[in-house]
Amino acid sequence: MKDNLYINKSAQKKLISGIKKCRDAIGSTMGSGGSNGLLEAIENPGYLHTNDGITLLEGIHLADPLEDMGRKILLESVSRANKQSGDGSSTTTVLTAALIEEGSKFSFTNPMTIKRSLERCVPEIEKIIASLTREITIDEVGQVAAISAEDKEIGRIIQEIYQEIGKDGIIHWDISKTYEDHYTLGKGITVEGAGFASPYMADLDEKTGAFHKEAKWKNPHILITKQKITSAADFNTLFETLFKKDIKEVVVFCDEFEANVVADLVKTRAVRGFKTLLVKMPLLWKDWWYEDLAKATGATVIDPVLGLALKDATIEHLGKVENITVDKDNTYLDGIKDVSAHIAVLEAEGTDDGLIRASRLNTKTARYFVGAPSESALSYKRLKVEDAIGASYQALHGGVVIGGGLALMEVAKQIKHPILSKALLAPYKQITKNLGHSLSQEQMEAEQVYDPAPVVLNAVKNAISVAASVLTCSVVVQFPRPTEAEQLIHALMQKP
Repeated sequence: MKDNLYINKSAQKKLISGIKKCRDAIGSTMGSGGSNGLLEAIENPGYLHTNDGITLLEGIHLADPLEDMGRKILLESVSRANKQSGDGSSTTTVLTAALIEEGSKFSFTNPMTIKRSLERCVPEIEKIIASLTREITIDEVGQVAAISAEDKEIGRIIQEIYQEIGKDGIIHWDISKTYEDHYTLGKGITVEGAGFASPYMADLDEKTGAFHKEAKWKNPHILITKQKITSAADFNTLFETLFKKDIKEVVVFCDEFEANVVADLVKTRAVRGFKTLLVKMPLLWKDWWYEDLAKATGATVIDPVLGLALKDATIEHLGKVENITVDKDNTYLDGIKDVSAHIAVLEAEGTDDGLIRASRLNTKTARYFVGAPSESALSYKRLKVEDAIGASYQALHGGVVIGGGLALMEVAKQIKHPILSKALLAPYKQITKNLGHSLSQEQMEAEQVYDPAPVVLNAVKNAISVAASVLTCSVVVQFPRPTEAEQLIHALMQKP
């Protein structure tokens, strides 16, 4: 049996090699001169052409297990940056690789010293990027969206949407039933800190058998309960009624539940096709969220203190919402009930808490429907729209800096650090290499090429975090990990 222990440079070199391979592939897609990657896909038409960094990185698998571990470490950095900003995955990839490459040249320096020196520079980088940042208006956001999507029409539509919903509005994407892009308007809520209880409650791709990172349901029934759920049997009477009425999707907002409940609900989905999305209420604003969600969905809160227990819940106690999206961290609802009367009461209270709740319930939403004439074109365009939505939101709320890697080049000039001053030039060098010529700030400003400042900053911070970890790594211990299917089987077998 082959050893699973790798020590010192033999470990680190393999990790770095894997990261560099990913950098070479994803870096070639950066900027307007970048090319697309072709990713084999199980679903029709069997391939996906894209220059979306995180999508390519998720699809890459390196034959050498240590190199692939390097890819997974890089993916952690990129995923975190993408989650925070909705964009910037390619920049994070290139920066992470550059920091590791420059940092590994200082082999005579204690790795922990390098790690601490990099981390100490983060506050200074934040100040420099802040000094380079300018705010934009809704009338300018279309240009940011167009640059991110590499499509002026997408930029125009996103700007038009923001002109309707305002700066604090929320945009979600969906698939159009026609070839044309369009959007609808509504009202919704973002419940921060309310994620699903298990990744096996997310949507399942029937073609690939893989779980998505979120659950996106249309017109689901909503159950809200303050009662601790100790057994899936608590739902028996209600769920049997729903099943007989051919209702097979219900979202349950709750505060506490036993671990065995999750396994039972996952098993019920696998065996009977009845899907339950168990969502844990957020820690903050919990008591108020019960009331606000009930008003927004039309549900009755199940509360034994008030004489209503789960075993007595009926379909009349359930609410509904037009669309709900749940991931491991947050819940997004749009197409909620008319809550204007409830908002008026909260505003009349005049308290800070009441005004915050009223503002939260008064959020305008839009659903951007992505259309294309073929499956491959739709897959490509969907990723572009997703990035453009993220970039637009970040730009409106955090401002913009000059694009093309020039903002990081300016940071490199001002930062006094031997590794960062070189590594921060990497995105600019990669973009100009792909483009075939250099870029100037005057040119970028004339063409209105800007990057959202939070995207740039998050890319740097996440790249530093992961690069510092790799540079201090001298031992790697590997062990076989169960596949996603094996993990699901294990979850289903927890209960007889």
